[in-house]
Order: sequence, then structure tokens, then C-alpha cells
Amino acid sequence: MHLRFWWTSRKPAKQPLLLAALAVIVWNFGGDSQALRAEPLLAACASAVAATPETPAMAPVTIQVTVENVRSSKGLITAVLYGDDPDTFLKKGARVDRIRVEAREGETVLCLRAPATGRYTVALYHDENGNKEFDRNFIGIPSEGYGFSNNPGFRLGKPEQEETLFTVQDSMTALRISVLYL
Repeated sequence: MHLRFWWTSRKPAKQPLLLAALAVIVWNFGGDSQALRAEPLLAACASAVAATPETPAMAPVTIQVTVENVRSSKGLITAVLYGDDPDTFLKKGARVDRIRVEAREGETVLCLRAPATGRYTVALYHDENGNKEFDRNFIGIPSEGYGFSNNPGFRLGKPEQEETLFTVQDSMTALRISVLYL
């Protein structure tokens, strides 16, 4: 009897990505130093890029996001990638990619994948209670920290997508997003 596991694939390109992701998980659950946790994640982002066999025009692009000003290690950081379409900006079901990682007080590093070069927006929130929802109070003001690419700052209501768009041109793009808590 031949057993086949979900992590084995007939497409060998997916195995290095899985191994890189597994290395990140193993590394992030050990040790105490935040600086030590960030470096292997950066290496995993880079190895994911190197492992992609597609032609450069069709290759997925890795976006490394450093989330700054995370006030606690409680809960999750959820980051969502949106394409360059104002009609789908922040709309449910319109995401290009999403990732949830354990929050790390101070700074949390994560990676998103864009399908190709172009203009994108990252929206994120600190899901401190871990319920996988962006919580708001009874009048709609966020009760959890949030942030956007290009750090447009506080305002009443969501920012215009144009303020949050950034351009991905290389196989690896790095962003820094500060979390705002109200």
C-alpha cells in the first residue's frame, strides 16, 4: 500500500515552499529573542522566491511586511493583500492573499504573495482576542489596532485606496506598516 500525504506533490515546486513554511513555524515556536525570530522568516521569504520555477513575468512575488508598534503578543496579526481596484478595496471575498500569524510585541514580520508585479494594498489588524474578526465598538470605531500600506494615518473612515497602493516590481518587496490603536 502506497500512502500519499498532503505535503507530497507531483509538482516539485511546492515542496520547497512547504519546507520553508515549516522551517518558519518551527523557528518561531522556539527561543526568546524577537530579533532571532525575524531573520529566519526573512530567509523563508527569500527561499520561497528562489524556489518558484515560473518565468519572471508570471512568477508570484513575495511581499515581506514588518508590522511595527504591536502593543502585545496576544492574539494574531491578520494581513490582507488587495489588488489595484477601488471597487474591491476592503471588500469581503476580494482579497488576493491573506495570512494570520502570532502577534509579537513590538515588531512582527510576515510574508504575503502577490500573483505578479503590479500595484497592491495591504490592510492589517491586530486581532488581540483571536476571534479572526476585525472588532469595532457599538458606533463602528475599531477596538483593535489596524494599519495600511504607506501608513496613511488616522482618519474618520477608511483611507482612499490610492493612498495605500504600493508598486511591486521585484521578486521581493519589503514594507513597514505601523499599527494604530484608538
